[in-house]
Amino acid sequence: MYRNLTRLTCLFLFFGFCAKLVAQIPSIPMIDPTRVSGEKPILPDAEAKTENSEKANTMKSAEDKTKADIEADKEKLKKDEDEKEILAKKRLSTLPEAKIWGQNFFRDQSISLFDRTRDLRALPSYLLNSGDELSVTVWGVVDFSKAVTIGLDGYIDLSIPELMVPRLYVKGMKFGDVQEAIKERLANHMNMRSSFIDVQLNYSRNITINITGEVFNPGSYSIPAVNTAFNALVAAAGPSQIGSVRNIKVVSSNKATRILDIYKFATNPNIADEFFMSNNDYIFVPLAGRVVDVKGSVKRPFSYELIDDENLKDVLLYAGGLSADAYLRNIQVRRYSNNEESIIDIDLAELLKSNKDFTLLNGDIITVSPIKEAYTNYVTIQGAVKLPGEYELKPSIKIKDILQQSGIMISAVKDRIYVKRIQPDFSIKYINLNVDSVMNDENSESNILLRALDDIEVKFKSDFVDKYNLKLDGAVRKPGMYLHSDSLSLADLIYLGNGIKNEAALSFIEISRIILNQDGTTKTEILQYKIDDSLRVAGAEMFMLKPYDQVFIRQSKGFELPKNVELDGEIYFPGTYTIKAKNERVSDLINRAGGFTEIAFLEGAKLYRKDEGYVILNLAEVKKDTNSRFNYFLKEGDKITVPKIKDLVSIAGRINHPYVKEKSEIQEIELKVKLLKLQTEIEKEELLAYDKIEQMKNPDKVNVPYHKKKSATFYLKKYAGGIDRINGGRKKHIYVRYADGSVQKTKSFLCFKKHPKVEKGAMVYVDSRTRLKKQREPRKAIDWQTTIRDTFAILTSGLTIYALIRAATAP
Repeated sequence: MYRNLTRLTCLFLFFGFCAKLVAQIPSIPMIDPTRVSGEKPILPDAEAKTENSEKANTMKSAEDKTKADIEADKEKLKKDEDEKEILAKKRLSTLPEAKIWGQNFFRDQSISLFDRTRDLRALPSYLLNSGDELSVTVWGVVDFSKAVTIGLDGYIDLSIPELMVPRLYVKGMKFGDVQEAIKERLANHMNMRSSFIDVQLNYSRNITINITGEVFNPGSYSIPAVNTAFNALVAAAGPSQIGSVRNIKVVSSNKATRILDIYKFATNPNIADEFFMSNNDYIFVPLAGRVVDVKGSVKRPFSYELIDDENLKDVLLYAGGLSADAYLRNIQVRRYSNNEESIIDIDLAELLKSNKDFTLLNGDIITVSPIKEAYTNYVTIQGAVKLPGEYELKPSIKIKDILQQSGIMISAVKDRIYVKRIQPDFSIKYINLNVDSVMNDENSESNILLRALDDIEVKFKSDFVDKYNLKLDGAVRKPGMYLHSDSLSLADLIYLGNGIKNEAALSFIEISRIILNQDGTTKTEILQYKIDDSLRVAGAEMFMLKPYDQVFIRQSKGFELPKNVELDGEIYFPGTYTIKAKNERVSDLINRAGGFTEIAFLEGAKLYRKDEGYVILNLAEVKKDTNSRFNYFLKEGDKITVPKIKDLVSIAGRINHPYVKEKSEIQEIELKVKLLKLQTEIEKEELLAYDKIEQMKNPDKVNVPYHKKKSATFYLKKYAGGIDRINGGRKKHIYVRYADGSVQKTKSFLCFKKHPKVEKGAMVYVDSRTRLKKQREPRKAIDWQTTIRDTFAILTSGLTIYALIRAATAP
């Protein structure tokens, strides 16, 4: 028993010692198997919930961040586009128009310079080097993301703490090849079967490029390496007016010299891949070589530079080819050689069929003329046919064929049509034919063969009928011109005019008729018939009309439609009123409307009259005396407004009141700011005019109590702080605008001034007069030598005259 107990105790102590020993061993970091296999670890419920919550929050914040990044990218893209458009417009305004086709690519932003390292996704042919930064992202079963920079030794390190990946050498490799190499390297260390990978150039190194030769802005430029030589030339504004676009040299220390040809780039932009550059590369633009000018019927007339054995066929290809109307039998080449100008004619049609070409020299001008001779393989038919127009002149075509194609109308004159034919001597011959004989007998002599440019005219029967118009005017519902007929009576014409209006009742009809005399002259006869109260014409029921008759239905003198006026404001019964009689006046209308209310401000009443505008109306005087000159006769459309009583006086203009002065000063400052933003004098004058109009319509003002029998100067001194003389205000420019619209100005007599009295509702306004400064001519320097000489000459002449007078008067 004791033996077994001893064994158990020893065993217990042994296991305890082993557990203590294991606890003292340091922990060893393990690679997460899910990074390699793609399997997810099994976590306890609490830990799983915590992880899912954290992951959801992370995904949500990432989603929000993604939306913000998208909006930021859109805003940045729009800003970049705006900047490029501004730059393009600025370049087009400062640089001259391109002289050789291809120079314009660098001036109108057809080719862009990527001046920021994040402007462009790298092309597959881009050569990576030290300093470039790549962004590697893997998603799907495996999540992996890292930005790696190419070191000086040419390696990138794709390792992360949980995953060790051997370094990868990428210096000097093409970007497309590096993408495949990174994918292959990561596939060896993680599950890529159900994952996706994206490798992008996150940051491009900067390189220095030297641009020399015939460019607008030669010099050294520091640009991102993603730019090719084409893009780099944009920095120097491209070749100048005499710079070559076909023989641009790209010189590198580690490559053979490359020749950049803009024309090849225009036809095949993929060649740009061959012109990525290294640090300190040179771009040299020599003088343009052989330049020829292409004009006329080509799709892109311009000057073109030719190289090597390129000649006429090549330059026509660069010009976009020939236009549809190009005349190939004879194009002309104007040439300057041996101190003289010559013209060479070329049959381009024959040249294009052969394997030969025409050699061009520098300065040649090629003109491709359009076809000027109009087509002649047609005949024309017009008149009483269903389909008039031009028809193709086919071989052996006869007139019957054209008549059948165009279709003869029923209203056509068939016994005679004319064919107008141009003779060889360009004289005109008319051929008379019968339509019925042509259509009924194909072998008829009238069925003639047609020639080019024949013009067939088929007449309408109506062309041989005289047409006369009758005029109906006055009090009818549909006045106008009507076609005469021998069967048309006066009653018929009135019916066509939709009948007589009511305002013609008890009036008369007047008919003017032309009478032909025996000697061929004409006279006018006037006929009148009465209209009864039932709008019938008495005694002319069967009156027949003749050509050129004019019928006037007179309106009854006493007939007038109701005429309305409007009353508004402080009237007991405002609204629309009909004028009772022609002699009804304003006072009569006011009495009909019940008179004025207790708070009516008669001095401020206004009358608006249609087609005349505002009329000054003093209802206070009309109320006192109905014979007042303001008691106008009413007219249709008049509108009288009587406002509520006003016991205030407004003060505006050039015054020293703080509110008005500060507000006007602020407006003047704002106006100056607006004027500074404008570029043309016309815009500035328009703005000043609009501002002046606005100030006149709505001046800044202060309202004060009314004082009985006080003049304008009283209000200015008591309430406005006086006149603002600094800004041009003067006493002589004071005027008062009364509530009824009338105005009184300050009157002057000798040294005395009489300022107008102020009434309720009036406005005291201090105007300013802007004096134009006279432009003084610059003073000329005094020529003292000439002045002294002229002065002595005058004195000598004077003394001589004086001596002669003394000698003549001496005894």
